[in-house]
Amino acid sequence: MSRGTEVSKFRHKYAKRNEGDFPDSLNLSLRKEWDLKYGENPHQSAAIYSMERVGDYDVGVFSRLTDLKSVRTDDQGKGGLSLTNTMDISRAMGVLGFYIDPAVVIMKHGNISGFARQSKGRTLTDLFRLARDADRQSNFGGTAVFNRPLDMEVANALYELRGTSPFFVDVLAAPGYEEGVVGYVESQSINVRIGTFSNLDVLPKFVGDDPQGLISIKEMPGGRVGIQSVYLTAISDASKMIYDPMIIDESGVKHVVDRDPTKSEGKDLLTAWYLNLAGARSNGVIAVRDGVTVAVGVGKVERVGAVRDMIITGMQKAMDREGITYNPLEGIKGYEKLQDQPFIGAAVSSDGYFPFRDSIDLLAGVGVSAVVQPGGSKKDFEVIDAVNEHNMAMAFTLERCFGHF
Repeated sequence: MSRGTEVSKFRHKYAKRNEGDFPDSLNLSLRKEWDLKYGENPHQSAAIYSMERVGDYDVGVFSRLTDLKSVRTDDQGKGGLSLTNTMDISRAMGVLGFYIDPAVVIMKHGNISGFARQSKGRTLTDLFRLARDADRQSNFGGTAVFNRPLDMEVANALYELRGTSPFFVDVLAAPGYEEGVVGYVESQSINVRIGTFSNLDVLPKFVGDDPQGLISIKEMPGGRVGIQSVYLTAISDASKMIYDPMIIDESGVKHVVDRDPTKSEGKDLLTAWYLNLAGARSNGVIAVRDGVTVAVGVGKVERVGAVRDMIITGMQKAMDREGITYNPLEGIKGYEKLQDQPFIGAAVSSDGYFPFRDSIDLLAGVGVSAVVQPGGSKKDFEVIDAVNEHNMAMAFTLERCFGHF
C-alpha cells in the first residue's frame, strides 16, 4: 500500500476568491440582555445584546439556549461583569464546546492561559489544578470556566494557594453550582464575579452544522464592520486530519511525512488544534502534552517568533514550577536543570502554515514530537523534510484558523 496523501495544490486555495452570497443590505435585530459594569476599560459604558434576527433568519435560539448570565447581583463582585469578562466567558464557551468529557479553561484578556481536558481518570478538581499550574503567573486574576457544574471540592481548590502563591480567580463560569458553592465562594472573595451558561452542544462548530444565519462581525475604525460566516471546522475528530501529507516539489520529487502520530500524540494534536480554533490570536501556536497546555504563543507577526516565544514561555513556567531561578532578560538560560522538560513528547498546533523549516527545527530542539498545521506553504516540502529528519509526526488540516480581534 502506497503512503502519501497528495496535498501539493492546497496552497492555491489561498489565492482564490470566496465571496459568498451576502445581501446588499443586512438588517440586524438586537435585544438587550443586560447592562455591564463597564466596557473594555472603566471609562467606556457597555451592554450585552443578543442577535434576534439576521435578515430573514431567527438566530435568537442560540443566545436563549446558551443563556450566558451573571449569577450575582450587579452591586456585588466589583459591580458585576465587564465587557472583557463577558468576552472571556464567551470565548471559553467556544473552547469547551468541543469537549463532551470534563474540561477546564482559564482565559486572560481574550487568550487561553491554561487548559486541561479529561485523561487518565482526572477529576474536575485535578483538571482545574492542571490548568492553573500550567501558568500561575498569567492565570493571576483570570477567568476560570468549567464545562461541568462546580462542586465543593473544586470550590475549595480555588483558594487552596491563598497566602502561598500569586494566584486568584477573578471570574468564575460554569453550567451550574452545587448547593453551597456560591455562598462559599462569596465568603472567600467578595469581589469575584460569577457567571453561568448552558447547552454548549448547540453551538455550531463543524462543517455540516447549521449556523441558522449566524454571522461573525468584525468592527473597524470609521464606522465600518466586516461581515463573515462563522468559522466551522472540517476536523470533527482526529481521523479527519491528514497524517501522511505528500508534496510534489517543482522538480517532481515526492516528499511524504514518514511517521504517523501515536494514539496519545493524536489526541494532543486534536486538542491543540481546537484550542487554536477557539482561543488563540494569530499568529498563534499552542503546545499540549497529555491534554494540558504547556505554553501558548499568540499575537505575533511572524510564525517563528510565535514559536520562539511559546518555547521561552513554556520553559520559564516550568522553571517557576520547579523553583529554578532565572533572569527573564536571559530567556531560558538554565532550562537544562529542569527535571521535567515540558516540551518532550508535546504536540504543537499552528493556526497557519509554517513558511520555512526554522520553526520545526526549534520545536524539535526542545523535544516536541508532533505538529499539526494547515499546510499550503511554498516550502511545505522543506518542512516535511525537516519533520522526517527529526522523526516527528505531522498532520495537515487543509484549513487555516487565523483569529483576529
